[in-house]
Amino acid sequence: RYSQARDSHRASLDIARGFNLKTDIAEAHINIGETHRSQGRWRTSLYYYRLALAALRGSGAEMDLAIAEANTAQVLAKTGFVCQALDRLKHSLKATQQRRIAQVAGTSLPGWGHFLLVIGRYDLAQRVCNYGARIAAKSQLWQPILELHTLEACGLFGMGQKDQARMLLSRAIDTYATRSPFETLLSAKITLASVEHGLGTAVERVEEMLRPLLETARKKRMRWHLAQALMLRGEALIAANRAEEAEAPLAEAADIATGNADRTVFWNATYLLGRAFEQMLRFERALACYRVSALTIHELAMNIEQERYKSSFLAIPRVREVNERYARMKGEVGKRARYDLAAMSRNEKISRRMLGALSAIGRKLTSILDLDELMESVLDLAIEKVQAERGIIFRRNESTGDMVPECARGMDKESLDEVSSFSNSVIRQVAEGRALLTVDVGQDPSLSAYKSLVLHEIKSILCVPMRARGRVIGVIYLDTRRAAQLFTERERAFVESFASQAAIAIENARLFGDVKAENVRLQREVEGRSRFENLIGVSPAMKKLTETIAGVFESDCNVLVLGESGTGKELVARAIHYNGRRQKKKFVAIDCGALPETLLEAELFGYARGAFTGADRDRIGLIEEARGGTLFLDEITNTSFAFQARLLRVIQEHELRRLGENAPRQIDVRVVAATNSDINRLMTENRFRRDLYFRLNVVTVQVPPLRDRREDIPLLVDHFLKAQARDGRPSKRLGPGVLEILSGRDWPGNVRELANCVERLTVLSPGAVIAMEDLPEGVRPVGAGEGPNGNGNGHKSGERLMIEDALRRYAGDKAKAARFIGWNRQKLYRRLRLLGIPADYGRPV
Repeated sequence: RYSQARDSHRASLDIARGFNLKTDIAEAHINIGETHRSQGRWRTSLYYYRLALAALRGSGAEMDLAIAEANTAQVLAKTGFVCQALDRLKHSLKATQQRRIAQVAGTSLPGWGHFLLVIGRYDLAQRVCNYGARIAAKSQLWQPILELHTLEACGLFGMGQKDQARMLLSRAIDTYATRSPFETLLSAKITLASVEHGLGTAVERVEEMLRPLLETARKKRMRWHLAQALMLRGEALIAANRAEEAEAPLAEAADIATGNADRTVFWNATYLLGRAFEQMLRFERALACYRVSALTIHELAMNIEQERYKSSFLAIPRVREVNERYARMKGEVGKRARYDLAAMSRNEKISRRMLGALSAIGRKLTSILDLDELMESVLDLAIEKVQAERGIIFRRNESTGDMVPECARGMDKESLDEVSSFSNSVIRQVAEGRALLTVDVGQDPSLSAYKSLVLHEIKSILCVPMRARGRVIGVIYLDTRRAAQLFTERERAFVESFASQAAIAIENARLFGDVKAENVRLQREVEGRSRFENLIGVSPAMKKLTETIAGVFESDCNVLVLGESGTGKELVARAIHYNGRRQKKKFVAIDCGALPETLLEAELFGYARGAFTGADRDRIGLIEEARGGTLFLDEITNTSFAFQARLLRVIQEHELRRLGENAPRQIDVRVVAATNSDINRLMTENRFRRDLYFRLNVVTVQVPPLRDRREDIPLLVDHFLKAQARDGRPSKRLGPGVLEILSGRDWPGNVRELANCVERLTVLSPGAVIAMEDLPEGVRPVGAGEGPNGNGNGHKSGERLMIEDALRRYAGDKAKAARFIGWNRQKLYRRLRLLGIPADYGRPV
C-alpha cells in the first residue's frame, strides 16, 4: 500500500520540519524514496535520496547515511549510471564495515550485486550475493535474503548454470516469501519466469506465470517490474514466432523506460523490438531500433571509466548480439534506404534578405570585442536568417582537441547537454573541415535513429566548420523541428559565406580577452605582491636586509639568497623582481627539490616533439617562459652535478637547448637562486659545483632567522591576525602574556611556523581574545594553567590577569567585561568561581 505509506512518511516529514530535526527529516526522505524505489520510480526516488544524503552528511548518523548511499547506488546501477553507482557503493561499504558485518548484507551487498550484474561480472555477483545471503541468514536479517538469492540466481543464469538458478530461486521463494518485501517477491517471481523461459519452457507456460505478475504490477503501478515482465513476455512471443503480438508489450516497455530514465531497460526493450520487426520483415524499423539500442549501449560504455568494467560490459552476450545485428542490418538496409540530394538545385542564389544579413554580420564582427557578446550576436543573426529553431557554436579546446559548446541560443541547459551527447559524431565529422547538410533526418539512415534526435523531433540539421589561420577552430550547428522549414543549399551557402569571417573575429576577441586578463593579472601582481610591505620588520637585521635588496634593484646581476627554511626567501626574490627593471615581465618560480631530475630538466629547458615517449608536441620550458623576467630556483642545492652543468651553461652563455633539439636558443633571464643548506660544506663534499656557485653568487642576500629579530614578532603577529580576519569582522586580540610567550620562543620553523601558529590560534580559540591556555602544547610554558591562580608556580595566569583587567576596566560590570573578553556571562561566572576571584572584584569602594 505504497500511497498510504508515502502519506504517512510525508506527515512524519512535516512534523520533523516543524521541529527542525535534521536526522528525522533525512530518515523521512529515505522512507519516501524507498516507496518510490519499490515501485520502480527511479527519478523520484533519486530526488529524495539526494535530499537525504545532503541532510545526513556531517550529521554523525553513519548508518542512515550508508543506507541512503546503498539505495542510491542500486537505483543508479539499475538505470546504467555505473561510475556514480560505484562511488556510492564504496562509501556505503566503508560506513557499514565500521559497524556490524551483518549490516553489510542488508545495505551494501545487494547494491554490489546489481552493479556487478549490470556490467556483466556474473561470477562475482553470484559469489557476493551468496556471501551476503549466508551472513543475513546467520544474523536473522530476513528482509534482504530473498533479494540476495534472486541476484545470485541471475549470476548463475548469466554463467549458464540455469538449472541451479531455477532450484535456488524456487527454494528461496518458498522459504522467504512471507518474510520479504512485496516488491522483492514480485521481482523474484519475474526472475523465475525468465529462468524458465531460458530453459526452453513453452510460451504458454511462461505467459501463464507472467499473467498475474503483469496484473499486479499494473494495479500497484510498479513501473520497473511491469517493464521487466513486458520484455519477458515479448521475448517469449518472439521465440514462438508471434512477433506481431510481441510488438505492443515491447513498445510499452520502451515507453516506460524512456519516462523512467532507465537506460538499461531501454536498450534491452528496443533491441527486442528490433528483433520483432526483423521477424516481421520490416527491416527499416528493425534497423532504427537496433541503432537506438546500439547507441544507448555505446553511451553506457563511454560512461564506464574503469577499463576492466567496460570490457566486461561489452562482453555480455546480449550486448555483442546487439552490435552484430546492427552491423548486419545496416549493411542490408543501407543499400535500399539511400536517398539522393543531387536533384536539389545547388545553384540557388542567396536571397537579398540574406545579403543584408551578411552586411549586418560584418558590422558586428568589426564592432564587438567581447567574446561572449560576439558569439551570441553572430548566432542570433544566423538563427534568424535561416529560420532555425536552435543553434550552438562549438569551439575547439586547445588542450584536448575536442569541440566544446560555448554558446547556445533557443534551447535550455538540459537540451544543450543532450545535443552535445547525441551530436558528438556529427560535430567531429564537421570538425574535419566538411560541412554537413541533412535536409530530412528521418530519411537519413545514419542519423534517423539517434535517441535524442527522436526525442526532440529534429527534422533538419545544418553544421558548418569555422576556419581561421588554416585550421578549423569551431563549428556552427543549427537545427529545426518544423517540417515546413527544412534547410536547403541556399541556407548552407549563406552560413558558409560568413563562418570563416566569424571564426577570425572570434579568435581576435579571444586573444583580446587573454591579453586583457594577462594585463590585469600583471598589474595586480605588481601592485599587490612581493614589494617591501611584505617584508615586515624594523629590527637591525631587517634594515640590513632591505638595504642589500635595494642595492640590486637597478642591476640585472644574479643573486643567491641564503637562509633557514621558513624565513621568506621567495618573498625576497619577488621583492627583487617587482622593484627592479624587469618588473613588467614574468616572475617564474620552481622548487628544484620537488621534482625528479628528468622531469625537472623537461620543465626548465622544455622539449621538442618526439624527444622521448609521450612527447607528442613541442613544449616551452620555464626558462624560456621567464624570458625578459626573473627565474627563481628554490633549493638549488637539491640538484645533481649533471643538471648543474647544464644550468651553468645557460647562465654563462645565455642560451639553452630544448630536450631533443640541436640548435641553441638565445635567452635573457635573471636568475635568483635560494637554499637553506650550508653551501660551503656541500662544495667541500663535492655535492655542489663551485663554478655554478660563483656564477650565482654575484650578490649574496642572507635572510635572518626569526630568533635574531625578536623585536619583529609583534609586527608579524599583528599582520597575521589581520590577514585571518574574514567577512569584514575585526581581527582577534591577544590576551595578557600571550605576546610575551610568542616573542620569547626561538621558532625553529621561523616566520612560516609563526604564521601557522597564529592561524591555528585564530581558528581554534573560542572567543575574540586569544588567551594563554589557547596556546598549543609546544608553545605554552610548562605548568601553565595549574594551581589556584591558574598556573603551577602560584603566579597569576594570563586568563586571570585578563579577567581582572576587564572587571577593573568596567568597574565590576560582569556583562560588559564578558562582552569585552568575548565570552557570555555564564562562562565568566564559572571562571570566577574556578579561579577564586571575588564576585565584587573591580567595584569602587
